[in-house]
Amino acid sequence: MSTYSVHFAKVQHVAEEMQLISRTIGTTLAELDANARRHLAEWNSDAQTAYTHAKARWDTAAADMAAQAQKAQTALTHIHAAYLQAERTGSGMWGR
Repeated sequence: MSTYSVHFAKVQHVAEEMQLISRTIGTTLAELDANARRHLAEWNSDAQTAYTHAKARWDTAAADMAAQAQKAQTALTHIHAAYLQAERTGSGMWGR
């Protein structure tokens, strides 16, 4: 029979790290865009147009990535809560 264990503190830490990573990605992308826009006026119209189109695709992908990361973080938080509840219930059945 297989055995496994859950380290609740580690699960919580990973969930917090996922949230921090999502925020860091958002901040980094905003800084990248701000830096690019500062120089956008120096570019010719073809470069500006190419940037605008690429940026739209990038924004869509970044938004999807952020949404998926949020879903994963939410799921991990729910898993953490469910394992805690299961442990409490199991311990209660044995009178601990």
